[in-house]
Amino acid sequence: EWTANGISYEADQRHAEIIVQSLGLNSTSKQVNTPSQKLAKQPDHPLSDEDSTQYRALVARANYLAQDRADMGFAVKELCRTMSKPHQSDWESLKRLGRYLLGKTRVVTRYDYQSMPESVDVTVDADFAGCPTTRKSTNGGIVKIGDHCIKTWSSNQAVIALSSGEAEFYSMVKGASNAMGISGILDDLGVNLAISLS
Repeated sequence: EWTANGISYEADQRHAEIIVQSLGLNSTSKQVNTPSQKLAKQPDHPLSDEDSTQYRALVARANYLAQDRADMGFAVKELCRTMSKPHQSDWESLKRLGRYLLGKTRVVTRYDYQSMPESVDVTVDADFAGCPTTRKSTNGGIVKIGDHCIKTWSSNQAVIALSSGEAEFYSMVKGASNAMGISGILDDLGVNLAISLS
């Protein structure tokens, strides 16, 4: 929506509502403030074929929704990793995401008018060996131009980092790569901004 103050952008909340309803949650269900939580990997049972199909359908819908909602990025990335063979613990993680969406079915991103900033600001972080099974780390980052969030990501690193410093280095490389890509697009539009990486 184009307003007098700028642009407001909202993901289709219908997808969040469908996820919540499909998980059997309602207004009396317990809501949570975070879409995921880190759990120690414990042996549990795989889902039945029917439940696995439903799990994949709901996670695919959540993945579509997460393209426009940065708050869901990490949680959905973790759920997508288990789509080939989901277990009961994965279903519980999906239900936690549903409880989160129960209280936050709508998220509006605002791009208010602002003066031209001096740089493209990139902030990155890494979760060293965050996956207890593969020992892979997670890259996380955000690209901002002034007060505006332009891009976010949460993805597994391709290699297994041997230290937190190495994981952070890989995360910085990914952040710099994203910043250079956005800077290149801005150059094509005649906007020249420096890159600030932290």
